Amino acid sequence: MKKQLFFILALFVVIQAFPVNDIMPDNTLWYQSPANEWKSQCLHLGNGYMGASFYGGIENERFDIAEKTFWAGGPNVGKEYNFGIIEGGKEYIPKIRKLILENKFAEADSLCWAHMLGDYSNYGYFSKVGSLLFHFKNQTGEATDYVRLLDLNNALGKVRYNLNGTEYSREYFCSYPDKVMVCKFSSNQKGKISFDVEQDLTYKPDEMVFDGKELTVKGIITCNGLDYCIRIALRNQGGTVCYADGKLSVNDADQATLIYSIDTEYKNDYKSDYKGVNPVATTQKNISNALSKGYEQLKQTHVSDYKNLYDRAQLTLVGNSETEKLPTDKRFELLKKGTTDDSALKALYFNLGRYLLISASRPGTLPSTLQGVWNSMEWAPWSGNFQSNINLQEMYWSCGPTNLPECQEGYIEWIESLVYPGRKVASSYYGTKGWVSHATGNIWGHAAPGSDIKWGLYPSGAAWHCHHLWSQFEYTRDMEYLKKRAYPIMKEAAEFWLENLVEKDGNLIIAPSVSAEHGIQIADGKAVKYSTIHGESNENKIFTVPCFQDIEMVYDLFSNVLEAAQTLKTDKGFQKKILEAQKKLPALKIGKYGQLQEWMYDYDNPRDHHRHIAHLYALYPGRMISPEKTPQLAEAARTSLNMRDEGFIRDGWYYTGGNWSMAWRAVCWARLLDGDRAIKVFNLMNKENGYENLMNSQVDEMQVDASMATPGIFAEMLLQSHDGCIHLLPALPTEWPEGKIKGFKTKDGYIIDMEWEYGQLKKAEIKLPQDATLPPLFAKGKQIAKSDNRISVVRGN
Repeated sequence: MKKQLFFILALFVVIQAFPVNDIMPDNTLWYQSPANEWKSQCLHLGNGYMGASFYGGIENERFDIAEKTFWAGGPNVGKEYNFGIIEGGKEYIPKIRKLILENKFAEADSLCWAHMLGDYSNYGYFSKVGSLLFHFKNQTGEATDYVRLLDLNNALGKVRYNLNGTEYSREYFCSYPDKVMVCKFSSNQKGKISFDVEQDLTYKPDEMVFDGKELTVKGIITCNGLDYCIRIALRNQGGTVCYADGKLSVNDADQATLIYSIDTEYKNDYKSDYKGVNPVATTQKNISNALSKGYEQLKQTHVSDYKNLYDRAQLTLVGNSETEKLPTDKRFELLKKGTTDDSALKALYFNLGRYLLISASRPGTLPSTLQGVWNSMEWAPWSGNFQSNINLQEMYWSCGPTNLPECQEGYIEWIESLVYPGRKVASSYYGTKGWVSHATGNIWGHAAPGSDIKWGLYPSGAAWHCHHLWSQFEYTRDMEYLKKRAYPIMKEAAEFWLENLVEKDGNLIIAPSVSAEHGIQIADGKAVKYSTIHGESNENKIFTVPCFQDIEMVYDLFSNVLEAAQTLKTDKGFQKKILEAQKKLPALKIGKYGQLQEWMYDYDNPRDHHRHIAHLYALYPGRMISPEKTPQLAEAARTSLNMRDEGFIRDGWYYTGGNWSMAWRAVCWARLLDGDRAIKVFNLMNKENGYENLMNSQVDEMQVDASMATPGIFAEMLLQSHDGCIHLLPALPTEWPEGKIKGFKTKDGYIIDMEWEYGQLKKAEIKLPQDATLPPLFAKGKQIAKSDNRISVVRGN
C-alpha cells in the first residue's frame, strides 16, 4: 500500500508542470507520449459515417481512417447474389423437426449441416480506407510538455508539445453535420508549420488530381467494383501549399487546416444492388460547404451538434482527488492492480461509452460494426460484421437510459433494410411468410443462417432486433414512429413465429435452433456429467436440442407486439393469436443444480465455462425474470451466473472470456440487484481485456461492444424501470459511496436527476412526461412514499 501511494504521489509531481486547464478527470483521456499501437493506445474520432484514429507522433502523425461502406463482397462480386441464401432448406424442415421431436439430435444436426447453412462467398468484410500520414519538418530535438488527449466533452482530439522553444498545437475532429474530418496545426511562432501529407490506401487509386485547391483521389474497391472518392483541401495562413508526386506540402506557414471528405457509391437499397451515390459529387459538396464556413464555424457547428446529445446525461462520482490528476494510462494501471477508489475513472468510462456511441452511430449511417466506425486492417476481425446474437444489440443498450435515441436510428434503419431479404430467408429455409434473420449481418442484406450450425443456426436474430424497435418507443413514446415504422416490422417478425412454432407435449417450441454458439458434449449417446471439451470444438457434441434462448426471445417479441398493438388500438384478431401462442410457450425450468436451464433438458453443468449466457435473455434485456416478481427464477439465474463464472479466459477455454460476455454478466448482476458483483465483473473485464486507451477486446482484438454498453450497464445499476416502477439506486456498488446523475431516462420517458451520499439516497427530481402519473417508487430495494421529502416531481412538456 505504501509503495502504491508513493507511486501515485511521484506521478503527481511529474505532471504538475504540464498544462491541465482543459483536462477533466471524468471527461478527458490524456497521455504524455504518442501511441504506438492502434488497438490499445490510439484515440478515436468519428461522425457516424467515418472514423479516424490518431497516434499523435511528433515527427510523424498518422490517422488510420475507416468509412462504413468500405466493404468487400456484395452483389457486384458475381451475378447470382441472393443475400447469402442457399435454396432448398424448406424441403428438409419437416424432417429435421420430426427428428428433434423424437430426440434424434445428432441426425437432425446432420441434416442441418447439409441444408440449413448460408452462403458466405459474397459476404465480404469491413475494410480500412487507409492511413493519412503527416511528415513534419524541422521537428528534431527533444520535445517537452507533451500531451495527447481526447476531449469527450467537445469531441475534440488534441496534441501539444514544446520543441526548441516553440509551442506546437494540433486540434482534430470529425463533424457529423458537415460530414468531414478537420485537422488544424498551429504554433505560437510564425512560419513554424511545415509538413508533407500522403496517403497509404488499402485499395490503390486510379486517379489522383490536384487542381491547385483540392486533391481528388478516385478509385475502386477492387473486390467488388464500388467506386470511392477522397477529397482533401489544405488552407494555410502564411507560407505556401504545393503538390508533387502524390504529396501535399505545407511550408513555413503560421497555421494550416486540412479538411478531408470520403464517400463511396454504396446505397443501402437492395433494389439498386446497393449502388446509387455519386461519391465524386458528394465529396465535392462536403468540401465546398466546409471551406465556405472556415475552421471556427466548422468547429462550432460540430461541437454544438455533438453536445446536443452528449450533455443530456451526466454521471458524477466522488473518488480520490489525487489519483484523478494522473494521466489516463497511469490510472488504468492502478485499476489493473486493484485500485477502485478512483471513482471518476468509472465516470470517464461512462462518458467514453456515450462518446463512442455518438461518434459511431447517427441517423443516416449504417449501424456500428464490431469495431464501431474504426478499423486499421484491410479485413477487420470477424469481418467487422453486425453480429446479431449479442454484440450489435449490446452496443445500443445505452441509447434509452442515457437519452440518445438518435444514435439508435442507424441501427433501426438497418433493421428496416433487412426485412426484404429476411422474407426471402423465411421462404427459402422455412417455407413460410414473415421475416427472419440469423446470427450475422453485413451491409448487403445478409439474413441467412451461418456457415456453421453452432453459431449460424440462430433464427432469433430478428426477434432480438425487434426488441430494440420496441425499446426505442418505450423511451421516446413516439406514436408516429411506432405506427409507421416499428409495429409493422415487429408484427411481421411475429407472423413468422406463428407459422414456425412446433408443438411438443402441449407446448410450442422452436426447432431447429442452437443455443448461441453452444453445444452439448455427449459420450455413449448421452450428455456428459461434466464438460471436458472447450466451447469451440464441434467434436462429440449435439446442437439442435431445443433451448430456452429462443423461447425467451419469442416471448419477449410477442409481449412487445401485444403492447404495441394495444397502444395503437389495432389488430384485435392478431392480438388474440399472439396471446394464445404465447400462453403455449414452455415455462422456464430450474434444473438439478438450482440453475436456470439453458436447454429443455437438464444438461447444464458447473464445468461448462462458455462465454454465451443466451438463456439469461429472460433476465436482461428481457423482463421475464426479476427478484421482486419471480424470486425463484431470479435465484436460478444467479446460480447460472455463478456456474458459468465471470467470463475470464482460462486454459482450454480461451474463447470463454472477452469484453462483451463480461459486460452481459455485469448487467445481469445489476438486474439481480447485486451492484458489488456487477462492478467486480466490470473491473475484472478491464483488467483481463482492457487497454490503456480504455477500449476493450475479445481475444485481444479491439471491439466496441462492451465500451458502448458501459453507460447502459452503469445506468442499470443506478436506475431501473423495466417492471412499471422506478427503482432508484437498485444496485449501487459499495465503491461508489457518493455521487449524482442528471438526465437519466426511464422507460415511459421519465427524466431523473438524483444524488446520493454515504451510499443512501439524498434527493431525486423526477420530471414527468405530459399527462403521466408517478409510478411506484423504490429506493435501494424498498418502496418509498411518493410524498417522501427526498423526492420532488416536475411536470415536463
